[in-house]
Amino acid sequence: MSTKEASVNINFHFDPLCPLAWRTALWVRETRQIRPLHITWRLFSLEIVNRKPDAQPDYVNGNGWAALRTLALARRLHGNESIEKLYIELGNAAHSRKEDIRTRPVVEAAAEAAGLGKDFVGQALADDSTIQDVIQDHEEAVKRYHAFGVPTIALEDSNVGYYGPVIHSVPKGEDAAALWDHFIWFLHNDNIYELKRDRAGAPPFGPVSA
Repeated sequence: MSTKEASVNINFHFDPLCPLAWRTALWVRETRQIRPLHITWRLFSLEIVNRKPDAQPDYVNGNGWAALRTLALARRLHGNESIEKLYIELGNAAHSRKEDIRTRPVVEAAAEAAGLGKDFVGQALADDSTIQDVIQDHEEAVKRYHAFGVPTIALEDSNVGYYGPVIHSVPKGEDAAALWDHFIWFLHNDNIYELKRDRAGAPPFGPVSA
């Protein structure tokens, strides 16, 4: 069975603040319409990656934590489809309308648009276990895939995860499927470790919406 026919399950680690992960997420969602692809949305915290050793984390007003914890509760209570819906609303706010999803009112508006209700953010922030949900996803990506950033994508049954692909524009239709066919070949190839291109001279990364 070819990769075009075989069903594929991937873990997709993201931080809603990241504009690179956002573009890649839109690409895999487009690919899902053409290839038999199932996406499991997993979290990752860029705040943890960039945190100074002596800094005390702020899990309420800190860099992206309100959004991350709300995403974690959406998944826990309503499943994978709900975390995707909320991610789309957060992504459109942050990376299309250029709103600051570090602020609680913007996260609340996204939660309401995703059908969770405005009070859902308060529920997530009142539940300390949502912090551990995010940290657990983050640490699994670091330990299992040696992840250092997002997007990180891995086959569900694999311990190998790739950072990327980092894309400038989101391919559509068969272009999206063609990129996927090449990318999954890399995921299955044990001899490939790194492929990187300098972004100097690339066009500006402007707003992108779902």
